[in-house]
Amino acid sequence: MPLQYENLDPVTRRYALAELDHDISHGDFHASERLRPTAIAEYERLLRDAIRYYDDLWLEERVDNLLIDFEHRRTRSGGTTTAKVPDMAARMLAEHDFNIYYMRGVARRAIEEGRQVVEVYRARLSLEPRRASAELEGRRIPAGEVISMLRSHPGDNIPMPLLGRQNSGLSVRLV
Repeated sequence: MPLQYENLDPVTRRYALAELDHDISHGDFHASERLRPTAIAEYERLLRDAIRYYDDLWLEERVDNLLIDFEHRRTRSGGTTTAKVPDMAARMLAEHDFNIYYMRGVARRAIEEGRQVVEVYRARLSLEPRRASAELEGRRIPAGEVISMLRSHPGDNIPMPLLGRQNSGLSVRLV
């Protein structure tokens, strides 16, 4: 089931596409390690189509064959092991990436329309949301902060962003 994107309309899609184009043109597109290296360009094309016309469910239905079958994971003892990629990997990847660009698009739109802030909301029903996620619901965040937070990359030596966490079910909306 896709996230419920409250502001997914042609205007927000245009801003979200501009954010994706920004990342690709600046070499900042972060491809998941679960994507086959030879499939990254195809994934970028599918993500672009999803943002332009569809949603994360549409993307999920098309990316499973672009994923690796096995990955390396750390063990509790500090070693590594090989494990099968989880069945829900396509859903998590599609939902995460689509939502990142959607939130960036909403934030850019807010700035362009003079609103300056966006509100965090639960875009997917969760019977037991994580405490950190529940604390964010209803919080208003400056739109510029949202863009900065979500443009950062793993390994940039910044604290874990409040938004954009994998599988959180949170998104942002215009206020």
